[in-house]
Amino acid sequence: MARERMTSASFTAGGRRLPGGRVALRRRVVGLLAFAVCVGAFSLVLAVTRTDIVDVPAALERLLDQRTDGEKAIAFAQGKLASAPSDPRLMAGLASAYLLRVRETYDPSLYARAAELLDRAVALAPTDPDVAITSGNLALSRHDFTTALRWGLVAQAAAPARPAAYGVLTDAYVELGRYPEAVVAAQRMVDLRPDLASYSRVSYLRELHGDLAGAIDAMRRAVDAGAPRTEGTAWSEVQLGNLYLADNDLDAAERAYENALQRVDGYVFAIAGQAKVRAARGDLAGAVALDEQAARRLPVPDFVIALADLHERLGNADRAAQDVELVTAMELLFKANGVRTDVDLALFDADHGLRLDDALAAARAEYAIRPSVTVAMTLAWTEYKTGDLKSASAHAAEALRLGWRDPAAVHRAATIAQAAGDVSLARRVAELGR
Repeated sequence: MARERMTSASFTAGGRRLPGGRVALRRRVVGLLAFAVCVGAFSLVLAVTRTDIVDVPAALERLLDQRTDGEKAIAFAQGKLASAPSDPRLMAGLASAYLLRVRETYDPSLYARAAELLDRAVALAPTDPDVAITSGNLALSRHDFTTALRWGLVAQAAAPARPAAYGVLTDAYVELGRYPEAVVAAQRMVDLRPDLASYSRVSYLRELHGDLAGAIDAMRRAVDAGAPRTEGTAWSEVQLGNLYLADNDLDAAERAYENALQRVDGYVFAIAGQAKVRAARGDLAGAVALDEQAARRLPVPDFVIALADLHERLGNADRAAQDVELVTAMELLFKANGVRTDVDLALFDADHGLRLDDALAAARAEYAIRPSVTVAMTLAWTEYKTGDLKSASAHAAEALRLGWRDPAAVHRAATIAQAAGDVSLARRVAELGR
């Protein structure tokens, strides 16, 4: 699809400017934040062409090309920083490379290495746009959205024509529940540079407003704008597959996941996507096999969460309990490395009937800081699980107010509406389910 620029009136919301935005459930949010961080990393640390590398023997070059994108980025950034160890922008470049590598390894200790570099860079150049953008991306990946917004504003002031600054702003505004501002930032980003990073954010905003057709169109544009065999493009293919799943088009979803595997061999997120298709078709054992394959390759909490759900549906209580313990350990490991996981763990605990009082307290505390629709749904679900049906119904209605059609969110709202006898909420659920 062509990468033409779109007018502000026609692009952001499928022919209309969005009145606001809406975030999806935790599993989608975590993935998109990681994606945003990685796009920012590429733009900063891979500003080198093949012509910059001279006199590399062919055998060595083939060996180097076997490294992952993150490994290449780290090696390049380390070499640049070694030549000028006091350069704050090069410090930010290496920090970005570490953030990219997190996506490939899910090693949260890399956040601390990135933070150490950025602390030094900020001390030397507190308003440098590269330093600010990378600091914002680190804050996003750690779910510190207030800090991310602050860095996004610093970057915007220092470099108002830098698209990456608006990427940080878009993501921060969405997570803080400031949706009109998120739309403005995303529109500015796509106006400056219609590429994979900006199109993917437009897709997300459309999805949050229930415009799945528009979200699919924008994500297709993101895929077409990306380099064919890169992890970022493969990730966009997976997101496209997830959108098809939300639209109940299993065949199209399966094709998208297969395309992602063609772009990156053995791409674990595509394998996990194929597991979702198997599960949707009723092949729970096949879904378990694929999710286990993905989880063995990369310790992603979402893969283990899916396994816990599948094992529970298959009646394997012992395996489900083991999965639950592993997810909890993973979440705590991320928390120990500076990632705010309390509300994420609250949703998981509510789903599995664990530590409900603590889950409710965590959801309430997060909602007080950032009353986003995702947090509203988490709060509604924990309130439902603890018996406060009136509050649960009110917060579920708040979570659906923008038209979000995420199947898990709609299912939770339907459950709450039935339990509370809330006719208005049930009507809203029915509208979104059509």
